[in-house]
Amino acid sequence: MPRSRHFLLLVISLILGADCLRAQSLKKLKDFKVGHVENVSIDRLGNFFLLSGNAIKKYDASGKVLAAFKADKKPTLIEPWYHPRIFVYYQQNQHYINYDRNFQNPEEMQLDPSIAVQPKLVCPTGDGKLLVMDQADWSIKKVNPFTNQVVTEFYVDTTDVKPNYVYMREYQNLIFLLDKNSGIVIYNTIGRKINRLKTDASNFGFFGEELYFLQQDKLVFYDLYTERVRLVEVGSGEFVLVSDEQEKEDLKIILLVKENGRAVLLEFNGKGSPD
Repeated sequence: MPRSRHFLLLVISLILGADCLRAQSLKKLKDFKVGHVENVSIDRLGNFFLLSGNAIKKYDASGKVLAAFKADKKPTLIEPWYHPRIFVYYQQNQHYINYDRNFQNPEEMQLDPSIAVQPKLVCPTGDGKLLVMDQADWSIKKVNPFTNQVVTEFYVDTTDVKPNYVYMREYQNLIFLLDKNSGIVIYNTIGRKINRLKTDASNFGFFGEELYFLQQDKLVFYDLYTERVRLVEVGSGEFVLVSDEQEKEDLKIILLVKENGRAVLLEFNGKGSPD
């Protein structure tokens, strides 16, 4: 991925709403109550996960509840991408639990204290390792959970910002961090900062080779390799998820979680034209 020299143009396009896919027709499929939602995630099969307090609900692409779970404590990070495992990290007790697809058969693991002093975020990787962010020194370590061996380590750049990281994810050999104070920060696996996308989005996800997030009533798709941006007008919301695994090849599902405790399912053509 090249370093972006046109980041300002991206910000301006988001603010002014330029180059939106206005011809893109969105079909409203369902509007339903979900209550107060604090976080969201999605698995490889296109199932949606909504967190409210200590409770997690799993929905399919039609809005049907497939499974529900209520923890003793509020989860810090949920990562169901590596189906059928659902990974849940609890910062308070510095432990994580792997559940099956129905939140059954929990496998609980304690994070070794030698790995991090203040492990704020922990998430799984595609090769069976863990990424651990230590708030004490803003380091990110890739760790073998079976031997506690640190495979790689680097330090997050906090020179220009006071970070408040709330989510971390590995995708296509890149590491993505959601900072509530400055947006989405992208690193490669050896710690080189690739980009910082300014946004006040509450979550982000991936659609093939694109990163997506919600910005000012628009769903932003940012190509990780060409840096091309396409926007889809979806309306106001707090969280957004896009299902990339539907029976109809070209039709994809957007879940838009509104601030009023309701969610909307929208159908759209995932092959829409770029800007």
